[in-house]
Amino acid sequence: MRNQAIVLALAGLVLGSCGGEKGPVDQAKLAYYKETYEANRDDFKQICAGMKQDGAQASALSIPSATEKDLTIDLCYFPAKTPGGKLLIMTSGVHGIEAYASSAVQRFFMDRLLPKLDRTSLGILIVHGVNPYGFKHARRVTENNVDLNRNFDETPELFRTKNEGYTKINSLLNPKGKANPESLGDRFFPVRAIYNILIYSIGALRQAALQGQYEYPEGIYFGGSGFEPQKDILTPRLRQFADAYRTVMLIDIHTGYGARGKLHFFPNAIKDPAIRKRIETIYAGYQVDYGDTKDFYTTTGDFSEYLGKVFAGKEYVPMVFEFGTLDSQTTSGSIKSIHNMILENQGNRYGYQSDENMNEVKRRFREHFYPSSPVWRTQVLNISEEVFPLVLQRFSAL
Repeated sequence: MRNQAIVLALAGLVLGSCGGEKGPVDQAKLAYYKETYEANRDDFKQICAGMKQDGAQASALSIPSATEKDLTIDLCYFPAKTPGGKLLIMTSGVHGIEAYASSAVQRFFMDRLLPKLDRTSLGILIVHGVNPYGFKHARRVTENNVDLNRNFDETPELFRTKNEGYTKINSLLNPKGKANPESLGDRFFPVRAIYNILIYSIGALRQAALQGQYEYPEGIYFGGSGFEPQKDILTPRLRQFADAYRTVMLIDIHTGYGARGKLHFFPNAIKDPAIRKRIETIYAGYQVDYGDTKDFYTTTGDFSEYLGKVFAGKEYVPMVFEFGTLDSQTTSGSIKSIHNMILENQGNRYGYQSDENMNEVKRRFREHFYPSSPVWRTQVLNISEEVFPLVLQRFSAL
């Protein structure tokens, strides 16, 4: 009876939580946000083309697709004025839908911040839309339902990884039947989630769900049964750009995790003390949440970790920038976040009970990773304006 009371009380908090959003709105910054893949890509290419006087070099990598004819990862490279220094690689859209906001960050950076930087020994490579299919279709995953941030490694051993915790909660994460957010079962999803939290703990559930899995191809957080084309297409180009530099820093931009309107610094588990020291120097004064610290989670097939192997022999500094949207560091936010993921995947797998259901699920999913709030969008670029110059100054001084 006591556990039942706890479940119902917590579920009431989740179901009933709401709140307004206040803060400044900057119309000039809002202009960087575009609503389609094509509009974002075109603006990225236009800004790059307009920066030739700054040394900008544009290129594009075609990504094969069974259903689309024109999917590209676009690159804009600004070589250092003197060789042998440091290279920043800034990526967006490893999770496709998250590129709507991270593309705005990249284009704002190029347009407003980059021209003010001292690039004497600093090269900059902007990689736009790593998962163009997910970007175009407002999905987190690729055309093959693969989470790209669980799909990168040097050998196919990755795909034999077992996630025992995921198997235990597979029925919760991947329900069958057409998606209907108004169904009784979905209305009471928080109750089922909290019941599982009481059994396994929120930390264990978060790790099991988010780590990545390789056994359920139609499930959420599926890391694939083989490498997606991005690995073989991107790797030689990134090596080529990095070849002239001694030190490489990755900033991989994401949205979704964490406190709304806050930038979280969220690398995967970092065991190498030299890399941790570089991170602590560059991000001094900011909270860095490593994946293996309490209340966080580690992932397999991580893109930033893979690049450390690609750049073996160089000094490497990986970092994930995560702009929070749903307060998913809280129990209620975690439950809402995972429910959005479940419904969106269920709808793509089985369809929807109605058009209204489909529109509502897609609306929630888009708001999860690309909030329409002008306050949130302004906050993201305000934070970028503060953080990037300082981080790059410290990186240059390493």
